[in-house]
Amino acid sequence: MTDIAKKLKNTSQDAEAKMKTEEDHVEGKPSSETLNKAKVKVKDALT
Repeated sequence: MTDIAKKLKNTSQDAEAKMKTEEDHVEGKPSSETLNKAKVKVKDALT
């Protein structure tokens, strides 16, 4: 994978994790952006 593709994928993963964390906080759920990022990385690795 090229550096640009890696950066694009990481940016996408960061944005998805941040969005999930914000949704959880709005719903009053405890949430961790770091944990959500790990979940996104695992999901991407499996697909």
